[in-house]
Amino acid sequence: MDQLISQRHFNAGSVLDGRFLDSKTLYLHRFGRLPNLYVVERINAEKAYGPFRERFGHLIEDEYQYRNYDKGRKRFEFDETFFILKNGCIVLLDTYSELLHDGTQEAFVNEAAALLSSFRERSKRQPREINLIVRGASGLQLKAMEIRPAKLDVDLFYEADFAPVDAVIRKRLGRKDDKGIVLLHGLPGTGKTSYLRYLVGKINKRVLFLSPNVAGNLTDPSFIDLLVDNPNTVLVIEDAENVLMDRRANSQSGVSNLLNISDGLLADFLNVQLVCTFNSPVALIDAALLRKGRLIARYEFGKLGAERAQRLSDHLGFRSRITRPMTVAEIAGQSEPQLPEQRVEVIGFRSAVLDN
Repeated sequence: MDQLISQRHFNAGSVLDGRFLDSKTLYLHRFGRLPNLYVVERINAEKAYGPFRERFGHLIEDEYQYRNYDKGRKRFEFDETFFILKNGCIVLLDTYSELLHDGTQEAFVNEAAALLSSFRERSKRQPREINLIVRGASGLQLKAMEIRPAKLDVDLFYEADFAPVDAVIRKRLGRKDDKGIVLLHGLPGTGKTSYLRYLVGKINKRVLFLSPNVAGNLTDPSFIDLLVDNPNTVLVIEDAENVLMDRRANSQSGVSNLLNISDGLLADFLNVQLVCTFNSPVALIDAALLRKGRLIARYEFGKLGAERAQRLSDHLGFRSRITRPMTVAEIAGQSEPQLPEQRVEVIGFRSAVLDN
């Protein structure tokens, strides 16, 4: 300890850190001993400054301030403030507070901490963002876009059997270093996209969005490179029919890469989870994607039964009487003019009647 105290006389310059003062070195230099360090996180130091001086002014021996001049507001902005106290303590006020002491001032430390804690600020909610996978000049890259978290009453907008599925999806996508695939399919207008908006707001991971127009890049080596650079993420593929199509029917599908990403060798170090939505029947999807262990959850969205459709309609403020199953879009769009149905000929597996 004598050597340590001796060194402080030769290294007094180290009291100054890169910007102003280093609290721990300042304490050692001032009092000749190592401090105990207690911290109060996230305080509004400018608001705490006056009350602290008022309460403990009789103990303040020296005060050191760092202030930066704001030309726009024409004043010096509050920043770091150090109080050197007669009881052998140092208090730093910043975006947090440090209480440095020798362990004999328990009553003061507790009183000061209680005062400063009353000026704690709520942590600001970070904006949610989704990262679009786009093709740039040098290959695939990410373009971050901020989104607003969507509120959604799952029990109100979907059938009763979806709530436990939603709970599984959110739990698994919340795990770190996990893998697997979520398949959400069903008729247009049944709430798949609404659920995606809600789900993205619940995920505390980076979310990558692969739009249908670049889905063909699943087989591109640069796509794997992109995932290697962004491990432990959730990859969302909307309208993923062409990507998920049975390899026997579509030799150009990206199923092989999806299989490797979701449960193959790549999955062991990428830890990427996939959420895919599509409108086609699940029978057209490659069966390998449905294998137990790879599949986190699968759910088919459909029309709400008449009773639940009536409940949602009443919630949305409509006064109509509902006697048949309806999609969420049909219920929400009751005030819009109805257009006649058009019969569309679909070449391939089926024909369908599409509602415009």
